[in-house]
Amino acid sequence: MVFKVSTLAVALLLFLFCTFIAAQEEEESGTEQKFDLARFLSIRLHGEEFNLSFGGRFVLDAVRYSHANDRRSGFEFDDARLIFEGDYRSFHWLVEPDLIGTDTPRHLYEAWGSLDVDAALRLTAGQFRVALGSEFATGEKHLPLTGYGFSSYLDGRYDVGFRADGNLLDESVWYEATATIGSGFDLEGHRRQNPQYSLRLVGHPFQWVFPDADAFSGLFVGVALAHSPDGDEQIIVATPLESVVFRTRDLDGGATRWRHLELGYSTGPVRIGWEHVVGSYDDVPVGGGREEDMDQLTAWSLFGFWNITGEEQIWKRGRWVSRTPEPEGIFSGRWEIAARHSNADIDRNLFVYALTGYDPSTQEVRTFSLDLNWYPEEWMRLTLGWVKTIADHELSTFGGTNRDSSFLLRVTLGF
Repeated sequence: MVFKVSTLAVALLLFLFCTFIAAQEEEESGTEQKFDLARFLSIRLHGEEFNLSFGGRFVLDAVRYSHANDRRSGFEFDDARLIFEGDYRSFHWLVEPDLIGTDTPRHLYEAWGSLDVDAALRLTAGQFRVALGSEFATGEKHLPLTGYGFSSYLDGRYDVGFRADGNLLDESVWYEATATIGSGFDLEGHRRQNPQYSLRLVGHPFQWVFPDADAFSGLFVGVALAHSPDGDEQIIVATPLESVVFRTRDLDGGATRWRHLELGYSTGPVRIGWEHVVGSYDDVPVGGGREEDMDQLTAWSLFGFWNITGEEQIWKRGRWVSRTPEPEGIFSGRWEIAARHSNADIDRNLFVYALTGYDPSTQEVRTFSLDLNWYPEEWMRLTLGWVKTIADHELSTFGGTNRDSSFLLRVTLGF
């Protein structure tokens, strides 16, 4: 804890120093600068062919867990990261150091560079988020809900590799082809050391076939397939509040495959979506010289979001993004309500062959999340959230019970 606080303090001091230097050199520089204390000292430098920005994201939670929950209620830092981002002509780069380090083994979320060759081709190399669905592809800044559903936990990861993506057929189809080397980690920060190759396609069919049919233009469908030649990894699933409800040892299996389907619709300030994932680990040793396929690793999520103040839902290049209007009064800004039901149903043979146990794991688990968000400023979000979890089996993480009902008040500062 001392190390985390010290790291955060040093980073903030460094940030203040850089801000001071930038402010002192504003009149001498040939670039346009924006120094805004109200937006937590963000720095932006603009030129004719380049753009640089330095900011961060800090999240403080006040959490009230159920009485039996193994975790202690109170205040906790959920996220503290810096964000370095820039453009030079058609080249874009991003670096996101993690100041807490709980969910990243190297204190780094992403570090990559991309080149926009054409609208149909963007090339990216480095460490980046590998998502097979729109939910995990959407960064925490733009995600209306607290945490991710079980489908994202099963097949989401960060990894080092190469990616090509782009828009086709008048931007009605978007594709993403990714190859990683197996030097990454999952949503809980556990290492992912197997290479993976994936292809993701998302289409808005009515935008191509019936471009004038506005009522149906928001309908989209997507499919993603992922393959790994090795399966020597753990399966770890957690709730949106990061209570682990399923964990195996390293399975030491063969090829791993994932299929991720999604279906959604957006119109004006409303969007709904459904995601479903099925995975398998082939040739897992189960004792006695035998091997079995664990091919029923399933999860699904159903969610809906509504911008109460009327802002349009925006889907862009595989993920959702949001815009916040300028505030005009004490309770102005953007108001948003979000709900999600998520269910995970894991292969029973993992228990039969003692690859996991009924504590710390449960074969089936479901959560319901409800969040109310208020964005009084572009750089601030206040969240009132509730997460209800029901498992098939009693778990130590829930104090020997099979359910949990937790509330949180979250303050997010992003600049």
